[in-house]
Amino acid sequence: MLFDRIERQNPNLLDAAFSLHQSGAIPAATHVLDLDAITGNTRLMAAEAKRLGLRAYAMTKQDGHNPYVGAIALEQGFDGIVAVEAIQAHVVHRYGQRLGHVGHLSNIPRGQVEQVLSYSPDAVTVHTVAAARHLSDAARAIGRVQDVYVRVNRLDDAHYAGMVGGWTIDECVEAIRPILALPGVRLAGLTTHPVIAYSDSPAAEAVPVDGFFTMLHAKELLEAAYGISGLRVNCAANCNTRTFSTLASHGATDMEPGGAIAGSTFFPDLLEVPAQVYVSEVMHEWDGQVYTLGGGLSFIFSPDDRKPLCMVGASVDEARGRFMELTERGVIDYFGVNTPPPGPRPRVGDTAVYAIEGPQIYVTRCYVAAVTGIAAGTPVVAGLFDCATNELDDRFQPVGIEETRRRVSALVADRYAAQAVV
Repeated sequence: MLFDRIERQNPNLLDAAFSLHQSGAIPAATHVLDLDAITGNTRLMAAEAKRLGLRAYAMTKQDGHNPYVGAIALEQGFDGIVAVEAIQAHVVHRYGQRLGHVGHLSNIPRGQVEQVLSYSPDAVTVHTVAAARHLSDAARAIGRVQDVYVRVNRLDDAHYAGMVGGWTIDECVEAIRPILALPGVRLAGLTTHPVIAYSDSPAAEAVPVDGFFTMLHAKELLEAAYGISGLRVNCAANCNTRTFSTLASHGATDMEPGGAIAGSTFFPDLLEVPAQVYVSEVMHEWDGQVYTLGGGLSFIFSPDDRKPLCMVGASVDEARGRFMELTERGVIDYFGVNTPPPGPRPRVGDTAVYAIEGPQIYVTRCYVAAVTGIAAGTPVVAGLFDCATNELDDRFQPVGIEETRRRVSALVADRYAAQAVV
């Protein structure tokens, strides 16, 4: 489980989570991001991508598109930031960070196309010819030719319900052909999700899923039919240092690591270090269950259906070995409802620290704390953010975008420069 990896690879993260909450440096319902560990993780992935000749785009939605995380990833050698939908593109641009791939899971809404294109993303995915026309019109209006990716699937490929679109392999050649005639766009590649299944088997042994090979087949069909070459192959879901080479060996060109940035994916042999926990607080008990404050308990699933756990206590030493199992959070996680730990009952106000596999901060209402100094055992909150990625002052009010941009730039230059040793 993820707690085992944290204890083995980054035990200071747990110390920091408990001490920062108990001291009042962070509020309950806060995801703690270890910027020291994230720097090492992104440096490792960027170096591997460079070795393999791959583009690396940081999928930072798991971390709420935190500007410190994005700036660190770019500083360590990533080529851009992913925005799977237009809302995220605006957040990434707000902090002046380069957009790599936009629209991975969703067409850009028509009324926002020109605005998003003004941010100069490397590529935009379209799922329909109509969406490509909107892009073409907007690109011409601002004097731009926009690279686009398309998504091609088989109906029986493995995918997540409500997270698929584009064209089938049988129709793709003729159905996509009108896009080539549009003057404001250029067909540049293909994308799909997922490319490797979520699993708790070793990442070193992971193999691509059927949808990945459908994408490769579609690339061959489109290149042959249109007389073009060099279409890019963009990959998301379970991209990490160990799986880059597997995907590249089959022809992948773009990697979009997400959970691996904070070392929170399911593989037991990740080279990336765990760098994220969710810090809550015991609120009350009811009917034998312990209620902790919710707000940040979004998670996908666990490969073997195991429940997320949390450590509970007034200090990390008291909490060690005292685990509660999350049994319920509801459609809206007002609370995380847990089975009580063995031994003494938790007290109201005790810290509860969750290690969540596959967190998705961008769909939560929690706080996010970007923390430095964890590696040295001297944690300091560099910035506390709300659920809309606004940095907050000590009264929980926004400090202002320009001030945040200044702080992020200064910290990265001072502590996380590409050649610095953390």
